[in-house]
Amino acid sequence: MSKKKYIGYSLIFCVVIFLSGSIFNNPIWQLMRVIMWLTQYILPWIFLYYFIQFYQQYAAKQEKPPE
Repeated sequence: MSKKKYIGYSLIFCVVIFLSGSIFNNPIWQLMRVIMWLTQYILPWIFLYYFIQFYQQYAAKQEKPPE
């Protein structure tokens, strides 16, 4: 899947989580809960993915002999 699809799915997911709690709770508090959930569970995995990509590129550059 392309990055645009992942971004779209994640935005839709965040909106659904936000709207599911906004009927009974304060919408600002619900937004804070979504942000807390994202920072605890989703963002570390995104960081790990890009860190692994960076390390693989770095390792590939180190293995290539200088010209």
